[in-house]
Amino acid sequence: MKNKLSDKILNLFPIILVIYEISNYLANDAYLPAMPEIANQLQTTNHLVQLTLTAFFLGNATMQLILGPISDRYGRRSLLLIGGAIFILTTIICAFSNNIYTLLITRFFQGSAVTSLIVAGYATIHAMYDQVRAIKTLAWMNSITVLAPALGPLFGALILLIGSWHWIFIILAIWASASWIALFRLMPETCETQIAIEPKKIINQYWLVLSNWQFIKPMMSLSILFAAMIAWIAAGPFLVMDSFHYSALVFGLMQALVFGAFIFGTHRVSKFIERMPIEKITRISVSLAVAAGILSVMLSLLTRDNLFNVVFPMMIFAFGAGIGFPVFNRLAIEGSNESMGIKMALFASFMGMSGLLGSVVIGSFYTGTVLGFSSILLTFSVALLPFTLCRRKKSLI
Repeated sequence: MKNKLSDKILNLFPIILVIYEISNYLANDAYLPAMPEIANQLQTTNHLVQLTLTAFFLGNATMQLILGPISDRYGRRSLLLIGGAIFILTTIICAFSNNIYTLLITRFFQGSAVTSLIVAGYATIHAMYDQVRAIKTLAWMNSITVLAPALGPLFGALILLIGSWHWIFIILAIWASASWIALFRLMPETCETQIAIEPKKIINQYWLVLSNWQFIKPMMSLSILFAAMIAWIAAGPFLVMDSFHYSALVFGLMQALVFGAFIFGTHRVSKFIERMPIEKITRISVSLAVAAGILSVMLSLLTRDNLFNVVFPMMIFAFGAGIGFPVFNRLAIEGSNESMGIKMALFASFMGMSGLLGSVVIGSFYTGTVLGFSSILLTFSVALLPFTLCRRKKSLI
């Protein structure tokens, strides 16, 4: 496929896609500092406002299995552009929501629209490049998209200094619209063969992928790392601003530290991939994550309660996740020979469900303390071990 595309598309499409992707992710991260204000203005509870995150990931987890076969049948370009139009519309509705239930419902459909980005956008990236270039491309894309959780809260906090939380969504709708226009002009169609939608055959393909350990192992590792990062995103605002009574600006700075470490990890993996086996890179990622979980609990038990006890271990965890994200991503896609639409649909489903899991775990088990979050982080870290200790029968490279 890459030989049929111009250098302009090969070089520019990932850039435009990542700019659009940031607007999608900021729909979660930029309004985190506004959550207490939203609760007050809409006269609701912090728990219901937290559920707007859960609603987003619930929508994100429910549409992929449908959109995967649709992308194989009608093309990735059309799917991404239609999904982008729905995302822009729902973002505008969020901006003008005047009660929590409208916001919850709209957030569900907003999360559903983001599905098209993963299923169609990332399928196009995998189809355009070989393994090494794909991993390097995914690494720098991850390093940019992580600016959403890294700087998104700071971005949202600055908007709150001059306006209400509604303006966060208005600005994101304008941002997404501009990048959507660029995608309309530039996005290639990489789905060369149209595959008929046959429910029985599709179900069988899904089963073949789900029963394939070479797909499941890296996919589960990536999902657990992602769930833990979402848990921090969901708990962070209330831990920093409610438990420790810091400002939204301080919370934004804490996020910048954590996700700055993630960015550093994505830069390191581009170097690692050139000089060490890919399996060794995955073990480094998981080892750092497990060490971070253990350290966080130890600091919480052995020293007095303070924000450093969780922010520093989260930086280590995020660094390990930054190393692992692009590698686990590519290994999962390479692990199966089924159609790209089927694989990306399951990939997106796992990511959506893991995001949902991270937010639900915080909503259900987070106690508002550093030790409470540290225990959750350790649980996610330890859950990585079975997928690291069990080796695949055959290397993918």
